[in-house]
Amino acid sequence: MGKKKTAVVVIHGVGEQRPMDTLTGFVKAVWNEDRGIVEADRSKTYSKPDLASGSFELRRITTRQSSSGKRKRVDFFEFYWAHHMNNHSASTVFSWLAELLIRHPDTVPRSLRSIWLASLVIVVFALALSLIHAFVDLPILVWVPPWIPFAISTIFPVVVFFWSWKVVPYAGDAARYLSPRPENVAARQKIRREGIALVNTLTQRDEYDRIVLVGHSLGSVIAYDIVNFMWNGLNKDALQNAHITPEIMTALDKVEGAALALINDTSKSIAKRNTYRNTQRKYFEELQKIAQPLWLISDLITLGSPLSKAEFLLAETETDLSNRIDRREFPTSPPKFEQSNTDKERRKFSYPIESDETRIPHHAAPFSATVWTNLYFPSKYFLYGDIISGALSKRFGPGIRDEKIEIGKPAGFRHTQYWDTKIDAAVRTLRCALNLREDKSEDKIWERKVIDEQTSISKENF
Repeated sequence: MGKKKTAVVVIHGVGEQRPMDTLTGFVKAVWNEDRGIVEADRSKTYSKPDLASGSFELRRITTRQSSSGKRKRVDFFEFYWAHHMNNHSASTVFSWLAELLIRHPDTVPRSLRSIWLASLVIVVFALALSLIHAFVDLPILVWVPPWIPFAISTIFPVVVFFWSWKVVPYAGDAARYLSPRPENVAARQKIRREGIALVNTLTQRDEYDRIVLVGHSLGSVIAYDIVNFMWNGLNKDALQNAHITPEIMTALDKVEGAALALINDTSKSIAKRNTYRNTQRKYFEELQKIAQPLWLISDLITLGSPLSKAEFLLAETETDLSNRIDRREFPTSPPKFEQSNTDKERRKFSYPIESDETRIPHHAAPFSATVWTNLYFPSKYFLYGDIISGALSKRFGPGIRDEKIEIGKPAGFRHTQYWDTKIDAAVRTLRCALNLREDKSEDKIWERKVIDEQTSISKENF
């Protein structure tokens, strides 16, 4: 077996996506045009047939070996799920929107209250137009100015057209995946099962020593679920046997120590976060060394993630979200700690908590070994930047590195531009998050962003 490769799995967002459309542009941005990692004469990639996903519509994009032979090759895969979300109904979307809109204002996050109120007004207005159009014969009301029937007869078809053309196909994906209604469960199951099957296939192939999951928009929620449920499904006996190894236990002790220091730190120290993320990488490396590695997901990268609105989309309130995290339904970075019954100072996210020899992380601790990086554009006036995205560390833990990308000029809607080669800042940040150069330390990984930025400025000034 030759030198092992890195696998990057890209999970697309909402809409009527076509297979491979997302992946092609992504690879161009993070590989073909990145001269910091690949020589111009070696940057060409190849599309090869691959049934790891089980779909004949998909192919993997593979890179060439570097001229020196030192750089690892990378295989890029797309996890395509849009075909499970066809045949959206307007009633499904409307039911989901009603759940989001018809609620007490106190349960709406402050950052969303203005857009929530505006959306509520728009929905009420559209309903009013529908009722008027259906049941009121305006021309017979002689007191009605003639422009009102004309306006309604013009606006109503526009509203209906926009609803059927834009809202249903796009919001329909979110409505069905984020809402566990009985009619949505089968599609949610299929998407999660196929995503886990793809990553399991790559893990078992013995070709890769690292898998990076990249989720965009709703795809970030799917990626998060894959990480969560895959960790839940690890063979506990095999995990227990792996942790008999002293090196793995030492790495686990260090990641727990760094995690405890991070969550106890009120100053929000970047150094403590970096230390924690470095110990995550070390723990991941030790888990790789066992004869049959159980866990190869080194990184979760979320782009434009609606998880930033988790208390609104995944839970009823902030308190409900917090309670579900405490119950370990939603894993965090660092994982939730348990406290020893006999020693109140002893806190671990591995068990048996009293043991000093062999312990294993609990079922909600995938981010003991997986580093989570989140990229987002801020939003301005709801029209500029990315209203869907936002920081995640406040909700899902200080171990997440939130990278805020400035909107830039000309300002525009940025939700689909995280790998747009015209947006240098976004592409530079994404390349660092992927870390295809395999740098070991957090400082070294993100140092590249500064160097690339300086190079870009120099070119602009030349």
